[in-house]
Amino acid sequence: MKKIIIALSCIVIISITILNYQCQETFIRVNSTSSKEISTVSKVKQGIIKQDEKNGYPDKKKYVNIVIMNNGYRSIYHNNIEIKSKNLSLYYGKNFRNKMNGKKLKLDGNSKYFKDNKVLKVSTKDRMRVVGHNVEHNTPTYADTFYVYKTSGGLVLVNHVELEEYIARVISSEIGEDAPMEALKAQAVCARTYILKSKAKDYKKYNAIANDSTDYQVYNRIDAGKKCYQAAKDTAGIVMTHKNKLINAYYFSTSCGYTTNYKIWGKEKKSYLRGENITKEKQKNIKEQKSFEKFIKSSTKAYESSCPFYRWETSLTSQQIINGIYHLTGSDIGTIKNIEVNGRGEGGIASQITVYGNKKQIIIKKQSDIRKAFCSIYAKIKLQNGEERTGMEMLPSAFIHIEKKGNNYKIYGGGFGHGSGMSQNAAIEMAKEKISYDKILKKFYNNVELIKH
Repeated sequence: MKKIIIALSCIVIISITILNYQCQETFIRVNSTSSKEISTVSKVKQGIIKQDEKNGYPDKKKYVNIVIMNNGYRSIYHNNIEIKSKNLSLYYGKNFRNKMNGKKLKLDGNSKYFKDNKVLKVSTKDRMRVVGHNVEHNTPTYADTFYVYKTSGGLVLVNHVELEEYIARVISSEIGEDAPMEALKAQAVCARTYILKSKAKDYKKYNAIANDSTDYQVYNRIDAGKKCYQAAKDTAGIVMTHKNKLINAYYFSTSCGYTTNYKIWGKEKKSYLRGENITKEKQKNIKEQKSFEKFIKSSTKAYESSCPFYRWETSLTSQQIINGIYHLTGSDIGTIKNIEVNGRGEGGIASQITVYGNKKQIIIKKQSDIRKAFCSIYAKIKLQNGEERTGMEMLPSAFIHIEKKGNNYKIYGGGFGHGSGMSQNAAIEMAKEKISYDKILKKFYNNVELIKH
C-alpha cells in the first residue's frame, strides 16, 4: 500500500512541475508580446515612418462599433431589417448560445429570436448586405459582425467592424475613390483620428462610438475601391496628436479661401485649429466687414477657385428669413427692419448676426444656426459655375455677406461646410501639385504630430 501511495505522490509532483513550467512559458510569451507592443510606438516626421523594430508591429486588429442609421439618416431606429449573405450565422438566446445558419435573415420587433435576449449577433466570413439600405449607391456591403438591439423605439443596428475596413469606407464616402492618393491618405488620417477620439454618449448603451452619418463622419454610403483600401493600408494606425493627445480632426468639403479656428465649436481652446489662408495670395484681414465684402464678392486665386461652391449666392424674401428664424428659435420677430452682421471670426466667418424686427430683435451666433436661419428650401442657391441648388435646409457655409436688395436680401457666400480643419477639395488640389499627405495635414492643423496609435 505504501509503495502505491509513494508512486502516486511522485506522479502528482512531476505533473505539477510540468504544468508550472508550461504556465511560466505561456506567461513569458504573453509578456513578451505586451513588451513588443509597448516598444513599437513610432512617429511620422516629414512623411517618413520611423519604426523601433525592424519586424514591424504585432498583428493586433482594432475594431469599432458604428450605429447604422435608417435610409435618409433621420433615425437610428429600424422597423425591420433584412440581411443577406452567402453564409450568415445568427447567434441568439442567453449568451448567444443558440446558432442558426442561412443566407437571408428578416427581423422585426416580433421576431422569435428576441425571446430570451434583446440582442442578436449576426456574422459572416463573407460580406453582408442590408436589403433596401443605400440603394441609390447599389447597397454597399458590410464586413465582420452586426449586433441587432430590440428597443422600444425599434431595432438598432450596430456594425462591429475592423478599424482599417471602417477607414477605407469612410474615405470612399467622404472624399471619393477618384481623389489623388495623397489626398486619400490625408483623409484616412483625419478619419482615423476622428473616430478614435469620438465619444458618443448617446450610443453607450449599444457599445458604439458613432453613427454612419454626417453627425460624425459618413461610413459606407459608397463601396470602397482599391485606392481607398490602399490609402488606409499605407497610413495604417497613423493619427494626429497635439501635446500627446488625439486632436479633434474636423474636416469639411470646400473653403472660401480661408478656414476658421476652434471657436465655432465652443470655448474649449484647441490651438491646433486656427484660421488658415489657403488662397495663393497674401494674408488679408477679412474679419473687417468691408474687407470681407470685397473678398467674398471676388474670385480670389486659390486652390479651390475652380470648385462650384468656392463662391455662391442666393436671395431670400423677408418672409423666408422670418420663417427661418421662427423654425430655429420659435420667436416671431415681426416685420424685419434691419439685418446686421456684427461679428466675424477667423477667416471672416459670420459669428454674430442681429435681426431687428418690429416685434423683437434677435441675435444668432452659432455657424450652424446662422446657416439654418438664413436659408429656405424654396430658395435657389446659384453656384459660381452656373449650377443652381434647391431644397437645401441650411446655407452651404456661414462665410457670408448680406445686403438688402429692394424687398429681398441678397446673400454672397463662399465654401461648403463648417470651415474648421481640413478642406477636402483643397487637399485634392494640393495632392495634384504633388504635396505629400503629411504636409497637407500640417497646413490645416497647427503644431500636430503624426504617430502610430
